[in-house]
Amino acid sequence: MRKSPLNLDERSQNIILRICTVLYAITLLLLIGAQFYRQFVLGQPTEQWQDIANIITFNVLVLIGAALYLGGIAPQKVKIWHIIALYVGFVVVGLIFTVFKYSVLLKQEVSLVDFKSYFIIVSVICVVLVIGWGLLAYLGNRRIEKRLED
Repeated sequence: MRKSPLNLDERSQNIILRICTVLYAITLLLLIGAQFYRQFVLGQPTEQWQDIANIITFNVLVLIGAALYLGGIAPQKVKIWHIIALYVGFVVVGLIFTVFKYSVLLKQEVSLVDFKSYFIIVSVICVVLVIGWGLLAYLGNRRIEKRLED
């Protein structure tokens, strides 16, 4: 086990980790607020807030993926209906947010054709995310089991 250059005990390390986690969450929430403010209140064009939206998206996707990989959720404990429920939940939340964004926040007419295209886009994105995160959780579990065997 390697020594920390600061020679912190376990309690001090946990405190620092908690502080970093809280500050990370606050920063992410403030970025989301700034992006929504620019997009919906100020009505700025996409070019002026897209960089913030990309950083938020990348950050959240990597955060969830890393938590699943490092946490190593055991595939035996996850039932197929859990994955289906997670997928359906993602699709419903994504669809509600998309329709709300276009109809209420951007004040655009949402037709049935638009709704169908939103549904297809959200469904495909959610499939990719659930499969990717599922694979990361499986690989993380294998990594942990391998370490336990050694």
